[in-house]
Amino acid sequence: MESITRVHYETNVCGGDFGNVVECFDRWKHEPLVFRAGQNMFEGKEEVRRVSERVFSNGELAQSTLVDMCDPDAPYALAAEIHDGERDMWLVMAAYED
Repeated sequence: MESITRVHYETNVCGGDFGNVVECFDRWKHEPLVFRAGQNMFEGKEEVRRVSERVFSNGELAQSTLVDMCDPDAPYALAAEIHDGERDMWLVMAAYED
């Protein structure tokens, strides 16, 4: 019987510049996951990288782009900057195989 590999994603958001994203990421790595007992957020990811210089106009587009670009084998998470007219924030995402 073949096993089916599934990918899940961990995400978080923060504001500020990319320097603040790096600080938040370092802090998040020490926070436990509620839905996966015994694991911390972004476990196994060494750093966060900006996905591009592009600023996204909405969260859905940023999320879709990050899903397409995140690699479960990558040792890093990706961050996308979002300015939607009401908020300026960063969406940080990492992919993992189950």
